[in-house]
Amino acid sequence: MPKPIIIAVAPNGARKTKADHPKLPISPEELALTARACQEAGAAMIHLHVRDAQDQHSLNPGHYRPAIAKVRAEVGEEMIIQITTEAVGKYKPSEQIDCVKQLKPEAVSIAIAELIPTEGNDLEAARFFEWLHQNQIAPQYILYSEADIEHFTKLVQRGVIHSDNPSVLLVLGKYSENQQSDPKEIASLIEALQPQTHWSVCAFGQSESECMARAIDLGGHCRIGFENNLLNEHGDMAIDNANQVEFSASKARLNTRGLASASEARLLMGVRC
Repeated sequence: MPKPIIIAVAPNGARKTKADHPKLPISPEELALTARACQEAGAAMIHLHVRDAQDQHSLNPGHYRPAIAKVRAEVGEEMIIQITTEAVGKYKPSEQIDCVKQLKPEAVSIAIAELIPTEGNDLEAARFFEWLHQNQIAPQYILYSEADIEHFTKLVQRGVIHSDNPSVLLVLGKYSENQQSDPKEIASLIEALQPQTHWSVCAFGQSESECMARAIDLGGHCRIGFENNLLNEHGDMAIDNANQVEFSASKARLNTRGLASASEARLLMGVRC
């Protein structure tokens, strides 16, 4: 049976500010209102970044807790809240791991290139992945290239990452000129994945919406939002994150797979219920 399409929203990221877009959400209250608008537009998950008092990227659990609480109060259980462990050059793997252990979120994104940059340096990460499994916290592994996929596959084969259906996010165009994504890249990346891998795509620039449509056609899932792109499908500045979500959600609703609810997305991603 075809798996319904999960739309995740990444509304702010680690670096953008209101100078980039006035409706970029930063405060817990803004994130909560954005989450509700995006949930109503069709998103089943929010990828959450938080900031410190200077609006700088933070993995401090003390900054995360009020944002998580506000979002949960606004959307109830009708949205998965996924935290990030993105280092942004500030955080060591041990600090990334400590953030997750203190928060115990329902879902977390992990860049393999940050947490395990080379082979043979994975004991601490293996223990962390085992802890995630024991605590029913759903990881989504971020992969930027075919080399990343090869590294990830070896980790799965060695049992460092133990899952029959691992969830990954394929980031298109991270290393391309001006970070402009090409939907043609998707096919070669998914061919490199192991069977049964649950995959989503995020993309940069005006082609984001085209990349999402291609991912839907190929059987994948979508992450969309201001973290990676501020433009709509016409190349104009998007109104807000919900406007970005609406485009992909409308494509998903027209597809035979349909659009996943939060409960369906939890089952597909292995998020605790």
